Amino acid sequence: MRSVITALVAIAAAAYCLGPCRGTAEAGDEPRVPDALTVEAAVRLAIASHPAVAQAEQGVAAAEAQIGSSRSPRYPDLSLSGAYARIGPIPEIEVMGGAMELAPENNYDVHLGLRQTIYDFGRTGTAIDLARAGRKTAGDYLEQVKSSLAYRTVAAFNSIMILRENVAVLDDQISALNQHLEVSRKRVQAGTATDFEVLTTQVRAAAATNDRIDAASNLEAQEIVFRQLLGLPPEAPVELSGDFVRTARAFDATALLATAYADRPEMTAARGAELAARLEVRLASLGDRPTLAVSLSSGLKTGYPDNLNQLKANYAVGFDFRVPLFNGRRSRYQRHVAEAVLCSAQAHTEDLKRQIAAEAEQAIARARASWEKTENTEVLVKQAEEAVAMAETKYEAGVVTNLDLLDAQTTFTQARLGYLRSLYTYSMSLVEVDRVTGKRMW
Repeated sequence: MRSVITALVAIAAAAYCLGPCRGTAEAGDEPRVPDALTVEAAVRLAIASHPAVAQAEQGVAAAEAQIGSSRSPRYPDLSLSGAYARIGPIPEIEVMGGAMELAPENNYDVHLGLRQTIYDFGRTGTAIDLARAGRKTAGDYLEQVKSSLAYRTVAAFNSIMILRENVAVLDDQISALNQHLEVSRKRVQAGTATDFEVLTTQVRAAAATNDRIDAASNLEAQEIVFRQLLGLPPEAPVELSGDFVRTARAFDATALLATAYADRPEMTAARGAELAARLEVRLASLGDRPTLAVSLSSGLKTGYPDNLNQLKANYAVGFDFRVPLFNGRRSRYQRHVAEAVLCSAQAHTEDLKRQIAAEAEQAIARARASWEKTENTEVLVKQAEEAVAMAETKYEAGVVTNLDLLDAQTTFTQARLGYLRSLYTYSMSLVEVDRVTGKRMW
C-alpha cells in the first residue's frame, strides 16, 4: 500500500514540474540569429523556433503519456468510499414480549478497497504495444513536419539568393544603359548621332528598371516568407551566406530509391500505421477473453447485531472471474473493422512506394536535364560577353549602330539571367532529389 501511494505522489510531482506546455517558447523570446546564415543554419533555426514543430512535439509528449496510461491496468486500483443513510421506520421484531431492532437508525459505512487484475490474456500488453505504436506515429509525424519545414526554408533561401543575383545583374544593365545614354547625348550634341539613339536607349533603360522593380518586389516577398519561417521580427535583416551548386552530381537511382523506402518520413509513418493496425486486430481478437482479478476491502461499518450503532472494523477478500458470453457480436465486428483498417494501411504503403519511385525517377531526370541546361547557358554567357566586346569596339569605330550595341548588351544580360536561373533550377532540383529520397536537412 505504501509503495502505491509513493508512486502516485511521484507521478503528481513530475506532472507539476513538467507543466502543460513543456518545450514551448516563452512570450517575448527571440531566436539568436548569426550575422550571416548558411542554409544549414537557417534550417536549424526554423526547426528550433517554428510553432508547427512545437505542436508536433506536444503530440509526442501526449503519446508518451498514453503509454503510461495504458500500463495502469497492471497496477492496483485503490479507492476510498463512504456512505451514510438514515432509515425509518427501523425494522424490528418481537422477542419475549419486547421489540428488538434489526438495523440502526443512522447507518455508516467507510471502506478502503483494492482491486488488482491478475490475468487478462494479453489485453493490457497489447494495449501497451498499441500505445507505443502511437508514440512512433507521433514521432514520425514530427519528422514529417521538420522535413517539410526544412525544405520550405531551403526553397525560400535559394529564392532570395537568385533574386538578389537578378537584381545585381539588372543594376549592372541599368548602369551600362545610363552610361550609354550619356555617350549618346554627347554624340547628338556633336552631330554624330540622332535623337533616335537617345530615345532607344531610354526605352531600354525604362524596361530594365521595370524588370528590377519586379525582381526587388519578389525579393521582398521572399524575405518576408523567410522571416516568418525562422520566427524573425519584420525589421530583422536577412544576411545569407552561400552559393548555388556549380558542379554535376552523379546519381545511383537504385541506391537512392532504397534510401527513400527506408528513410522517407512518409514511408516510416506508413509502416507505423501498419503496425498499429495489426495491434488493433490483435486487441480486437482478445475482446471475448476472460479476466481474473482479486479484490480486497477493509473499513468501518455500523449495523452489527451485538451493537447496531457501533462502528466495527471489517474486511472482505474475493476473486473476480469474468467470462464474456455474448455482447451483441461487438468483438466480432470490431475485429472486422480492424482487419479492414489493416488492409487499407497495407494498400496505402504500397501506393506510397509507387509514388516515391515515380517521384525519385522524375527528380533525377530533372536534375540531369537542369545540369545540361546549365552547361549550355554558361557557354551562351561567354559568347554573349564576347559579342558585347566586339559590338563596343565596332560602335566606337562607327561600324555598327547604337541599336546593334544595345541588342548585344541586352542579349548578354538575358544570358546572365538565364545562367543564374539555370543554376537556381539545378540547385533546387538537387534539393528535390534529397527531399524525395528522405535526406535529413537538419
